[in-house]
Amino acid sequence: MTSTRSEPLRTTRRSGDATRSRILAAALDVFSEVAFEGASTRDIAERAGVTQPLINYHFGSKEGLWEAAISSIFEELTDMLTNRIHGLRGVDDATVLKLIIRQFVIFSAAHPELHRIMTQECTVGGPRVEWVDNQLVRPLYEMTVGYIERLVEAGVLPPIPPIHIYYLIIGMGPTLFVFAPECIRLSGYDPRSHTAINAHIDAVLLLLFGKEDGSPRLAEAR
Repeated sequence: MTSTRSEPLRTTRRSGDATRSRILAAALDVFSEVAFEGASTRDIAERAGVTQPLINYHFGSKEGLWEAAISSIFEELTDMLTNRIHGLRGVDDATVLKLIIRQFVIFSAAHPELHRIMTQECTVGGPRVEWVDNQLVRPLYEMTVGYIERLVEAGVLPPIPPIHIYYLIIGMGPTLFVFAPECIRLSGYDPRSHTAINAHIDAVLLLLFGKEDGSPRLAEAR
Protein backbone atom coordinates (compact mmCIF):
# COMPACT_ATOMS: atom_id res chain seq x y z
CA MET A 1 0.00 0.00 0.00
CA THR A 2 2.78 2.41 0.80
CA SER A 3 4.45 2.00 -2.58
CA THR A 4 1.10 2.34 -4.34
CA ARG A 5 0.47 5.72 -2.74
CA SER A 6 3.99 7.05 -3.19
CA GLU A 7 4.27 6.35 -6.92
CA PRO A 8 1.76 9.04 -8.03
CA LEU A 9 3.62 11.60 -5.89
CA ARG A 10 6.89 10.89 -7.69
CA THR A 11 5.18 11.02 -11.06
CA THR A 12 3.52 14.35 -10.23
CA ARG A 13 6.83 15.82 -9.13
CA ARG A 14 8.59 14.79 -12.32
CA SER A 15 5.71 16.14 -14.37
CA GLY A 16 5.77 19.44 -12.47
CA ASP A 17 9.52 19.81 -12.95
CA ALA A 18 9.19 19.10 -16.67
CA THR A 19 6.39 21.63 -17.02
CA ARG A 20 8.37 24.27 -15.15
CA SER A 21 11.41 23.66 -17.34
CA ARG A 22 9.28 23.93 -20.48
CA ILE A 23 7.87 27.24 -19.31
CA LEU A 24 11.35 28.59 -18.52
CA ALA A 25 12.64 27.58 -21.96
CA ALA A 26 9.68 29.23 -23.67
CA ALA A 27 10.12 32.36 -21.54
CA LEU A 28 13.79 32.69 -22.52
CA ASP A 29 12.85 32.43 -26.19
CA VAL A 30 10.05 34.99 -25.97
CA PHE A 31 11.96 37.46 -23.77
CA SER A 32 14.95 37.26 -26.13
CA GLU A 33 12.74 37.89 -29.17
CA VAL A 34 10.54 40.77 -27.99
CA ALA A 35 12.17 41.90 -24.71
CA PHE A 36 10.45 42.09 -21.35
CA GLU A 37 8.05 44.84 -22.32
CA GLY A 38 6.88 43.09 -25.46
CA ALA A 39 6.41 39.69 -23.86
CA SER A 40 3.19 38.46 -22.33
CA THR A 41 2.58 35.47 -20.10
CA ARG A 42 -0.17 34.47 -22.50
CA ASP A 43 2.31 34.21 -25.40
CA ILE A 44 4.78 32.34 -23.21
CA ALA A 45 2.09 29.93 -22.05
CA GLU A 46 1.11 29.27 -25.66
CA ARG A 47 4.75 28.69 -26.63
CA ALA A 48 5.19 26.28 -23.71
CA GLY A 49 1.91 24.47 -24.39
CA VAL A 50 0.44 25.26 -20.97
CA THR A 51 -2.34 27.42 -19.60
CA GLN A 52 -1.63 30.96 -18.42
CA PRO A 53 -2.84 30.25 -14.84
CA LEU A 54 -0.13 27.59 -14.61
CA ILE A 55 2.51 30.29 -15.12
CA ASN A 56 0.99 32.31 -12.30
CA TYR A 57 0.97 29.19 -10.13
CA HIS A 58 4.67 28.49 -10.68
CA PHE A 59 6.07 32.03 -10.89
CA GLY A 60 3.47 34.49 -9.59
CA SER A 61 3.93 37.19 -12.23
CA LYS A 62 5.76 38.10 -15.42
CA GLU A 63 8.51 39.65 -13.28
CA GLY A 64 8.83 36.45 -11.29
CA LEU A 65 8.97 34.41 -14.47
CA TRP A 66 11.66 36.69 -15.94
CA GLU A 67 13.83 36.36 -12.83
CA ALA A 68 13.39 32.58 -12.76
CA ALA A 69 14.20 32.26 -16.47
CA ILE A 70 17.33 34.39 -16.39
CA SER A 71 18.43 32.69 -13.15
CA SER A 72 18.06 29.28 -14.75
CA ILE A 73 20.30 30.07 -17.71
CA PHE A 74 22.94 31.77 -15.55
CA GLU A 75 22.88 28.80 -13.19
CA GLU A 76 23.56 26.49 -16.13
CA LEU A 77 26.45 28.67 -17.31
CA THR A 78 27.92 29.03 -13.82
CA ASP A 79 27.70 25.32 -13.09
CA MET A 80 29.37 24.48 -16.39
CA LEU A 81 32.26 26.89 -15.79
CA THR A 82 32.86 26.12 -12.12
CA ASN A 83 32.75 22.35 -12.66
CA ARG A 84 35.37 22.61 -15.40
CA ILE A 85 37.56 25.03 -13.43
CA HIS A 86 37.50 22.81 -10.34
CA GLY A 87 38.96 20.06 -12.50
CA LEU A 88 41.94 22.30 -13.33
CA ARG A 89 43.23 23.05 -9.85
CA GLY A 90 46.94 23.73 -9.98
CA VAL A 91 46.85 24.58 -13.68
CA ASP A 92 48.27 27.93 -14.85
CA ASP A 93 45.98 30.96 -15.21
CA ALA A 94 46.34 31.16 -19.00
CA THR A 95 45.06 27.62 -19.44
CA VAL A 96 42.14 28.29 -17.10
CA LEU A 97 41.13 31.51 -18.87
CA LYS A 98 41.35 29.78 -22.25
CA LEU A 99 39.02 27.11 -20.90
CA ILE A 100 36.62 29.75 -19.58
CA ILE A 101 36.55 31.42 -23.01
CA ARG A 102 36.13 28.07 -24.79
CA GLN A 103 33.22 27.03 -22.58
CA PHE A 104 31.64 30.49 -22.83
CA VAL A 105 31.70 30.37 -26.63
CA ILE A 106 30.24 26.85 -26.66
CA PHE A 107 27.50 27.93 -24.26
CA SER A 108 26.81 31.09 -26.29
CA ALA A 109 26.40 29.04 -29.46
CA ALA A 110 23.85 26.83 -27.73
CA HIS A 111 22.09 29.70 -25.91
CA PRO A 112 22.23 32.94 -27.95
CA GLU A 113 19.11 34.04 -26.09
CA LEU A 114 21.22 34.91 -23.05
CA HIS A 115 23.25 37.53 -24.93
CA ARG A 116 20.10 38.90 -26.59
CA ILE A 117 18.38 39.37 -23.23
CA MET A 118 21.44 40.90 -21.57
CA THR A 119 21.94 43.30 -24.49
CA GLN A 120 18.32 44.42 -24.22
CA GLU A 121 18.46 44.92 -20.47
CA CYS A 122 21.89 46.58 -20.34
CA THR A 123 20.87 48.99 -23.10
CA VAL A 124 17.74 50.11 -21.25
CA GLY A 125 19.03 49.85 -17.69
CA GLY A 126 16.81 49.76 -14.64
CA PRO A 127 16.02 47.46 -11.72
CA ARG A 128 16.01 44.21 -13.70
CA VAL A 129 19.57 44.54 -14.96
CA GLU A 130 20.72 45.84 -11.58
CA TRP A 131 19.28 42.69 -10.02
CA VAL A 132 20.96 40.48 -12.63
CA ASP A 133 24.32 42.19 -12.20
CA ASN A 134 24.24 41.96 -8.41
CA GLN A 135 22.84 38.46 -8.12
CA LEU A 136 24.15 36.61 -11.18
CA VAL A 137 26.77 38.46 -13.23
CA ARG A 138 29.12 39.80 -10.56
CA PRO A 139 30.56 36.45 -9.38
CA LEU A 140 31.40 35.47 -12.97
CA TYR A 141 32.74 38.95 -13.70
CA GLU A 142 35.02 39.02 -10.66
CA MET A 143 36.34 35.53 -11.36
CA THR A 144 37.09 36.28 -15.01
CA VAL A 145 38.62 39.70 -14.41
CA GLY A 146 40.84 38.19 -11.72
CA TYR A 147 42.41 35.89 -14.30
CA ILE A 148 42.66 38.71 -16.83
CA GLU A 149 44.40 41.06 -14.38
CA ARG A 150 47.02 38.48 -13.47
CA LEU A 151 47.68 37.60 -17.11
CA VAL A 152 47.98 41.25 -18.17
CA GLU A 153 50.43 41.84 -15.33
CA ALA A 154 52.43 38.77 -16.41
CA GLY A 155 52.52 39.94 -20.02
CA VAL A 156 50.55 36.96 -21.31
CA LEU A 157 47.67 39.20 -22.39
CA PRO A 158 48.22 42.54 -24.15
CA PRO A 159 48.64 45.66 -21.98
CA ILE A 160 45.01 46.65 -22.21
CA PRO A 161 42.84 47.59 -19.19
CA PRO A 162 41.25 44.35 -17.96
CA ILE A 163 37.73 45.75 -18.23
CA HIS A 164 38.27 46.23 -21.97
CA ILE A 165 39.45 42.64 -22.37
CA TYR A 166 36.48 41.41 -20.37
CA TYR A 167 34.01 43.13 -22.68
CA LEU A 168 35.96 42.04 -25.75
CA ILE A 169 35.35 38.46 -24.60
CA ILE A 170 31.69 39.18 -23.82
CA GLY A 171 31.27 40.68 -27.28
CA MET A 172 33.39 38.34 -29.39
CA GLY A 173 32.09 35.18 -27.77
CA PRO A 174 28.34 35.33 -28.51
CA THR A 175 27.86 37.90 -31.29
CA LEU A 176 28.47 35.53 -34.20
CA PHE A 177 25.72 33.22 -32.91
CA VAL A 178 23.28 36.00 -32.06
CA PHE A 179 23.70 37.26 -35.63
CA ALA A 180 23.62 33.75 -37.13
CA PRO A 181 20.66 34.44 -39.47
CA GLU A 182 22.39 37.51 -40.90
CA CYS A 183 25.71 35.65 -41.17
CA ILE A 184 24.01 32.91 -43.18
CA ARG A 185 22.28 35.45 -45.45
CA LEU A 186 25.45 37.43 -46.12
CA SER A 187 27.96 34.64 -46.48
CA GLY A 188 26.19 31.30 -46.65
CA TYR A 189 28.27 30.32 -43.61
CA ASP A 190 26.38 28.68 -40.75
CA PRO A 191 28.22 29.56 -37.52
CA ARG A 192 26.19 27.06 -35.51
CA SER A 193 27.96 23.99 -36.87
CA HIS A 194 30.46 22.14 -34.69
CA THR A 195 33.30 23.08 -37.04
CA ALA A 196 32.31 26.76 -37.06
CA ILE A 197 32.06 26.92 -33.26
CA ASN A 198 35.56 25.50 -32.87
CA ALA A 199 36.87 27.90 -35.52
CA HIS A 200 35.34 30.81 -33.62
CA ILE A 201 36.95 29.65 -30.39
CA ASP A 202 40.31 29.48 -32.13
CA ALA A 203 39.83 32.98 -33.56
CA VAL A 204 38.98 34.52 -30.18
CA LEU A 205 41.95 32.83 -28.49
CA LEU A 206 44.30 33.88 -31.30
CA LEU A 207 43.21 37.50 -31.02
CA LEU A 208 43.81 37.52 -27.27
CA PHE A 209 46.77 35.21 -26.73
CA GLY A 210 48.58 35.01 -30.08
CA LYS A 211 49.96 31.79 -31.51
CA GLU A 212 51.34 29.03 -29.33
CA ASP A 213 54.75 29.52 -30.91
CA GLY A 214 55.01 33.02 -29.46
CA SER A 215 54.07 34.92 -32.61
CA PRO A 216 52.50 38.32 -31.85
CA ARG A 217 48.80 38.65 -31.24
CA LEU A 218 46.82 40.10 -34.11
CA ALA A 219 46.34 43.25 -32.04
CA GLU A 220 50.12 43.67 -31.89
CA ALA A 221 50.87 42.87 -35.54
CA ARG A 222 51.88 45.81 -37.71
